[in-house]
Amino acid sequence: MLNRIQKFAGSRRVLIAAATVLLLGVAILFIEGCVKLPLNYLPGSVNKISGNVLVSGFKYIPAATGKVKPFQITNTALRNLRFNKDISIFFRDAVSLELLSAGVKIDSKTMVLSGEIEDFLIDDSSFKVDLTLKVHYFVKNVSTGEIVYTSTKNTMRTASKLADLNSVLNEIIKLNIEELLKDKAFIKAIN
Repeated sequence: MLNRIQKFAGSRRVLIAAATVLLLGVAILFIEGCVKLPLNYLPGSVNKISGNVLVSGFKYIPAATGKVKPFQITNTALRNLRFNKDISIFFRDAVSLELLSAGVKIDSKTMVLSGEIEDFLIDDSSFKVDLTLKVHYFVKNVSTGEIVYTSTKNTMRTASKLADLNSVLNEIIKLNIEELLKDKAFIKAIN
């Protein structure tokens, strides 16, 4: 009987050790950022403008320089945030949605809007989250090859660590695009 109890206790220890190793492995995978967070953008600008421009690609400089992967945002925390979409594609789509929502047609044959996302930073090393988004926009007349508009928009925002990450990202992107929509030189270039 004592032999059976020792055998059971030994197998129980093995089971607990195996479960602990398994949970530790799952925790490490989560901390390392293997889980990709969903990105969804909903246009929120109330600006109304007119014009017509085709939205082209946005180069994501932090990924192009190898600082982060194309689906990551530079983050000061110990973990890497990974998203289910490349940041350049997500941003291009957000610009298209905001322009459509503002009343701009996005099917121009001559004017093309593109740009470079120079910096996209989430600084959550303190009790709050500071976000920075710096985008260089330009509009090119494809029939002449001339750059008819160029400007860099730098947006900073502070949020609570308890805020929904997707909402905070939507807000910083919306604010940056709103700066573009309020720029009289941009409006002139697409009309």
